[in-house]
Amino acid sequence: LRDTHAFTNLHQASSFADAIAAEALGQQSLLDLGEYLWSTGPGKMVLHPTASENMRAVAGPLKQLLQNRTIIGFNLGDELVWNCLAPGNLTQGADLVRSLFPRGSAIIWYNEAAFFAATPARDSCEALHYDYRIPESLDWFSVDIYHMDGRVTGWVAQWVRTWYDKHIYPNLTAEQRVVLVPGAFGSDVNHYPNGTFVCDRACYDDMCAYDAEDFATWAREDMRVVAIMPWNWGGCPTCSGSKWTPPHTCCMDEIGTRDQPITRSTWASIGARIIEASFDNQLNSI
Repeated sequence: LRDTHAFTNLHQASSFADAIAAEALGQQSLLDLGEYLWSTGPGKMVLHPTASENMRAVAGPLKQLLQNRTIIGFNLGDELVWNCLAPGNLTQGADLVRSLFPRGSAIIWYNEAAFFAATPARDSCEALHYDYRIPESLDWFSVDIYHMDGRVTGWVAQWVRTWYDKHIYPNLTAEQRVVLVPGAFGSDVNHYPNGTFVCDRACYDDMCAYDAEDFATWAREDMRVVAIMPWNWGGCPTCSGSKWTPPHTCCMDEIGTRDQPITRSTWASIGARIIEASFDNQLNSI
């Protein structure tokens, strides 16, 4: 927060205390409700058996945070169905939150993986879903689409914007809007399975900074875009290697925006322009 508040105005708060700290630095927050809504077990995620009771227990304090503008709404989670939550459970959770916070009183958002272009959609647990829908109770929706192959002219428009045009916009209600989730990270261990080099830290820095301006242009042009939330600031300190490089775990090292100087500078400039209302007034940044 202290590193980013000068060029951001929207925060993903992990707790009440985090939201209050963000408000003190001039940030409005979307508060993560995952601990109240979802239960995780081996190989699956489900709607928490006491989700309704959990939400009703915190509804009063949440309404107070909304009333004093410490928060502007809620984040239901990240890549929920991709991480094996049944679409029906997702809709139930979103509808539960909406029943307690009518539209207009709180923003409800969640981000999903871009896995549902085809039917059936296959999640990370290899389950097939014929019934995935963007829940109507949401206000904001997004997917994350990244690439790891270095600067590609027009990549944002060709891949990400086209995906939104084909698979998201036709499935939104008239009230719903979208969030953009640009990649803003790096890696030192990105190789193809045969060991061929793909992109190093400097390559990522150049690529993500280049893509950032294209995401900003899209956001400026498209009234359906309400926020830009680059992924991610702090990186993943516990990630090492990739599934193709030692120790052959699932994830690359994922160096955060904080440690990618060109990408950091680019997003700082874009964020400052948004805050100064150089862009359309509907935009928020994070």
